[in-house]
Amino acid sequence: MVLTSDIAGHAERLGHANLRELAESGEGRSDSLVLKAAGLELDATKQRLDAVALGALMSAARAAGLEDQRDRLLSGGVVNPTEDRPALHMAYRHGARISGTPEADLVNRTQAETRAFAERVRSGDFKPSGKPVERVVNIGIGGSDLGPRLVADALADVAGEGPELRFVASLDPSDLRHAVSGADPEAILFVVASKSFSTQETLMSAEAARDWLEDHVEPDRVGKHFVAASAAPDKARAFGIDADYVFDFPDWVGGRYSVWSAVGLALEIGLGPDVFEDFRAGARDMDSHFAVAPLEQNLPVIKGLIDVWNRAALGYPSRCVAAYSARLGKLADYFQQLEMESLGKSVTLESKPGPTPGGALVWGGSGTEIQHSFFQWLHQGKDIVPVDFIGIARHFSSEDPRERALAANMAAQGAALLQGRQVDPAEEPRLAAHKSMPGGRPSNTILLDDLTPRTLGALIALQEHKVFVESVMYDINPFDQWGVELGKVLTKGILDGEISEYDASTRALLARTGLVKD
Repeated sequence: MVLTSDIAGHAERLGHANLRELAESGEGRSDSLVLKAAGLELDATKQRLDAVALGALMSAARAAGLEDQRDRLLSGGVVNPTEDRPALHMAYRHGARISGTPEADLVNRTQAETRAFAERVRSGDFKPSGKPVERVVNIGIGGSDLGPRLVADALADVAGEGPELRFVASLDPSDLRHAVSGADPEAILFVVASKSFSTQETLMSAEAARDWLEDHVEPDRVGKHFVAASAAPDKARAFGIDADYVFDFPDWVGGRYSVWSAVGLALEIGLGPDVFEDFRAGARDMDSHFAVAPLEQNLPVIKGLIDVWNRAALGYPSRCVAAYSARLGKLADYFQQLEMESLGKSVTLESKPGPTPGGALVWGGSGTEIQHSFFQWLHQGKDIVPVDFIGIARHFSSEDPRERALAANMAAQGAALLQGRQVDPAEEPRLAAHKSMPGGRPSNTILLDDLTPRTLGALIALQEHKVFVESVMYDINPFDQWGVELGKVLTKGILDGEISEYDASTRALLARTGLVKD
């Protein structure tokens, strides 16, 4: 998006406006900045926006072809031009219009296979070493870890009886040790989630898990304790996994969008297929809203444009995600990867330097705990950081005083960022400056009716679609990740000892630490 003089003018006008007065500027503000869809509510009335500026952003979105690009995404067109691929993760929740295609057939087949397998495991019928599975360990990294881990934490309270879920992502040996600690080796199942089945971290952890099992179960049983989600079934079979237990993870599903696919197999086992299907259904609700709602009433569109406005027009370099639920403790991490891996680009689709800075730095944490860590910086630091407060609407009227207090804390923090506090120097001459807070700091409030599989699915789909909206505005490809690939190549060079072309600083570090010998 080129920052037009119209939008720049509105940014200059509103960037210095009194935000509290702006937030109280009339009932019409709520009409355009409070939206509801799929069990979620977005309240953006604490943003430095008014109807005129929002109208300018809408015009810019239409000029950028957002509606056509949205239709291309939903109909299975190529939206990843650098790899000449569609982005069909929505097909796994039947939110993409691709019925009757080979991709739809693959989705239907894979979903039937994973459901049947999950039901076998949960019923106790699947016994890799003669015992029912009691613990499932998901081995993956990036989207193959963060998505399943977030959903497992968020929905643990609604899961039926099923195997315990644990996760391995780090190459630190302690990660695997913790995941298998206390488990009966004959009652454990490893789910290896890797599209290529060659991702270094995932493969090395899987090999370590196999080594651990070899010390505890019969040699001919080791492979039966592994299943995989992969687009490389030959490599999975070479690892020792039975072909019947390698579930398709096609290359048109990006890793950070993959929780809906066979990558969610551990969730389907641990939470139950019906819970997992409700999760997908919530995302489908948001897909349907995104597909048909007018831009002015479209929740992902409004959220995406607000984030573009804050980043590109007002110049705020980061955004904080504050989730007021212990069950959403991984939400900021998940959003961080989804957004920064998608929007961390500085080159347009035409291979030219982008005229705007691209996506924001995303960070945050969970609940009232973060009020006692970095909120001091948010309130009185010099940098202005928009905050997304994410909470549960039911908590506001809960009979549990802790839930009401949690909701009150969230509402109070948004109010404090907005209005600040000015202490009269005449009353406290020594401490007035220290106790005063500037206020005028924008935030959104996103409320889930309750934290259910369906609303969680809708929340994640909202984030996916708003990232796509931003990508259209920035004219970048949100589906490739060449920056990640470079690190993989350089790591291999170091482990292979081929470092002659590396910089002097890195060569000296490797020699000094002994990782690479001269």
